[in-house]
Amino acid sequence: MTASGARRGRDRPPRRNLIAVLAIVALSGAFFGYDQGVISGALRDIRQTFDANTFAVEVAASWVTPGALVGALLGGHLADRIGRRGALWVAAAAFGVGTLVQAFAPMIGVMFGARLILGLGIGVASVAGPMYAAEAAPERIRGSLLALYQFSTTFAIFIGYLADELFEAGNSWRYLLAAAVLLGVALALVTTVIPDSAVWYVGRGDKRRAEASLRATVPAEKVPQRLHAVQESLAAGKAGWREVLSPEWRRPLALGVGLALFQQLTGINGIIYYADEIFSAAGFHTPQAQLTATTWAIGAVDSLFTLVAVAFLDRLGRRPLLLVGLLGMAVSLVVVSVSFAKMDPGAQAAGATGHHPTDAGIFLLVGVVMFVAFYAMSIGPTAWTVINEIFPGRIRGRCVAIASATHWGTEYLITQFFLSMLDALGRSGVFALFAGTCVLGFLFIWRYLPETRGRTLEEIQRMWQADARARRPHRAGDGSR
Repeated sequence: MTASGARRGRDRPPRRNLIAVLAIVALSGAFFGYDQGVISGALRDIRQTFDANTFAVEVAASWVTPGALVGALLGGHLADRIGRRGALWVAAAAFGVGTLVQAFAPMIGVMFGARLILGLGIGVASVAGPMYAAEAAPERIRGSLLALYQFSTTFAIFIGYLADELFEAGNSWRYLLAAAVLLGVALALVTTVIPDSAVWYVGRGDKRRAEASLRATVPAEKVPQRLHAVQESLAAGKAGWREVLSPEWRRPLALGVGLALFQQLTGINGIIYYADEIFSAAGFHTPQAQLTATTWAIGAVDSLFTLVAVAFLDRLGRRPLLLVGLLGMAVSLVVVSVSFAKMDPGAQAAGATGHHPTDAGIFLLVGVVMFVAFYAMSIGPTAWTVINEIFPGRIRGRCVAIASATHWGTEYLITQFFLSMLDALGRSGVFALFAGTCVLGFLFIWRYLPETRGRTLEEIQRMWQADARARRPHRAGDGSR
């Protein structure tokens, strides 16, 4: 080996450790994705198995989300108290227990409780997994690595859809739900073989383990510099809620919460929950045909275009992808809204029962596919990336928990009140409202999000501190200049 080759080898962290970090991110996202994909096809069988009414089936489907909200809030606390690895073990255990209990539930009430426990594990993983990756990953690949959280979610949804298509008979829904326990087992195993993040160890005063953790994922020559930066960022000690809400960190907290809100308020769940009627209008008349269309037009497109974000987040940056994506989402939802407006009752009936789709139905399908593609390449994965890199280490757990809980809470509200919104505004009006929200999201990103590509977490922290000092009013005699 040449001297330059040996030097390059020393400059690179062990690849197996980065693969372990990647696996943690992917498994954390797959928790929710696989469940969401499989449960959508299992609800009919659950209704028949337990002779359940519509309300009970809706509870069985939706109670994962409030469980995830509680889990997200708990996840930040656990990550600070027992470490990122400890929180991931809790997530794996809760997910595994919830998965098995729901799969073999003897009555619908047991399934309700199991779905809450399952959601708890999903929520904890949604905080601890990306947070660990943000702290462990080199800055040059941090964006792409965190984008894999959303990719794994969408790809797991796609796999869940495919499983529903392939296995429809008998009690197969129980086995499809039980199969998810493998994800929990895999996360527990991967988490066992890697160290916790350097941020956690420095916060505990364990410099030796912090160095070992950095050597696992950072080139050797950069370890002293990174360790010093982490120590400097945590020098003020453990932060309380007063500091979380202080003026110094108010802007990044508002940014994280805003991203979580816009990720859900821009209409992705409206598209998913209304997919059957959209595809019916576009000419897919049978439930099987609609399931197939959902699998490929939403599941496959979502997964494919999330890879665009994985490929370009660290090349183009966060702002360009978010701005282009939100603008494209707004245009796509205008197409969806206008298409619904053009579908008068007679045309809708023809689209739903005739042999050919209406012109409005075709435009509707095009608008939906465009929206899913723009969402998948922008705010879907990028929101999680930014949320996990904009907060300083000593308050990161609490701030990420707040933003993640905002995500799950907003998703629950959209799910709960979507039909009421349809009754109040009509289909065209609801999707026009979502288009307007995309425009607001575009303006929000344009005004408040600085580019974080290529910066270490500590450099991002110093950026916010400099911004806070610049905004602080000058007072005579205070010594400031």
